[in-house]
Amino acid sequence: MGMRIVLALAILASLSTHAAAYFDPGTGSLLLQMLIAGALTAAASIKLFWYRIKDVLQRLLGMKSKPPPTGL
Repeated sequence: MGMRIVLALAILASLSTHAAAYFDPGTGSLLLQMLIAGALTAAASIKLFWYRIKDVLQRLLGMKSKPPPTGL
């Protein structure tokens, strides 16, 4: 059922003719802000969970794991 909908939408999109549409400057800046926010969110998440990510990778690769520093 879902494949039929995708196929129908693909056919409908391929049959479209000229559209009088445009992107205003606000759309471009919104897309840029979304890309920057996504990249910064990903970087902050990786930084916050770095020791967990590192521990999982070391276990998968069979390397010994050191405990994370306590910060004291």
